[in-house]
Amino acid sequence: MSRGAIAVLSSENLLHNLVQIKLAAPSKSIIAMVKANAYGHGIRSTATRLDKHVDSLGVASIEEGMALRKAGVKSPIVLAEGIFEPDELLIAACNNFHVVFHDSTQLAWLKGLSLPLPLVSWLKVDSGLGRLGFSLCDVPYALSTLKECPYIKQPIGLMSHLSVADDEKHLLNQIQLSAFNQLANNWDGPKSLANSATIFTFPHGQYDVIRPGLLLYGVSPIKGKKASDFGLKPVMTLQTRLISVRRRETGSFIGYGATYKCAESTNIGIIAIGYGDGYLRSLPANTPVLVNGKRCHLVGRISMDMAAIDLSQCGDAKVGDPVVLWGEGLPIEELIEGSPLIAYELLTGVQSRVNFHWTMA
Repeated sequence: MSRGAIAVLSSENLLHNLVQIKLAAPSKSIIAMVKANAYGHGIRSTATRLDKHVDSLGVASIEEGMALRKAGVKSPIVLAEGIFEPDELLIAACNNFHVVFHDSTQLAWLKGLSLPLPLVSWLKVDSGLGRLGFSLCDVPYALSTLKECPYIKQPIGLMSHLSVADDEKHLLNQIQLSAFNQLANNWDGPKSLANSATIFTFPHGQYDVIRPGLLLYGVSPIKGKKASDFGLKPVMTLQTRLISVRRRETGSFIGYGATYKCAESTNIGIIAIGYGDGYLRSLPANTPVLVNGKRCHLVGRISMDMAAIDLSQCGDAKVGDPVVLWGEGLPIEELIEGSPLIAYELLTGVQSRVNFHWTMA
């Protein structure tokens, strides 16, 4: 019998979520973000299911892009962080990778360049996130450099990223939207500003191309909202099984550091998952789990390979019973309420020793 830590991934829910996104942003082109191993869902498996259903796929590096090409993905691939060295321009041209230019060093690499095919390009502007992108005053120089290069396909796209789109009332949103809009009004090429949160919080910021990430995987990107509020379904259900059920008497300590003491005689279950699988040690106390569909909660510290749960709400639980950590029946948003954790950390943290099983689309 295998250890039991399994991530069940739903092809049906992935495509369902894509339909919901298209309904929220009708007629918009879609860059489906599959970077960081498709937010922990498996970059190859996810991309092959999205291929032919989206306009392009977004990755963070040329290595991720090449992995998709080797997996047979045909869609255009957007290098969201651009290129990291000059030789990658040739690789991008030969593999239909769309390149995001965000720094003058990247523009310098274009000089004296000879490519077999023209590059589709985006110019990224820093509208207020303070991360990647040309400053507003440097946009004319960057744009003219791209326009003058014979190996850059015209027109050129314009891209930026909101800092706090998950908080609709934050003042910076309006500052960034205004800055981007000033450029967009006189821009010939496609415009892209909307990540997952922006799609719903600022529909007027969808422009031509949207870049859904977390929404695709059935998780809400907006504070105080659940995926179901947007008609989305979780793609990943992380689960394991009970490997021990024992009665612990009043006063018994559970786990490393003796941080939990049983207030009364209680059945305590041990589950086969821990921070070595990506079930983070920093998950807050009383994090919910589902045992046979009934809500229980964590007690004590999460170990590398195991965690303990209070089974007082599931008196019939026995060794071998399934335990859901998040997904169907238990939205991942509930796990992080009141904690500094974000859903991205949990999803991307799932490790390779967890067995992945996709349902058939």
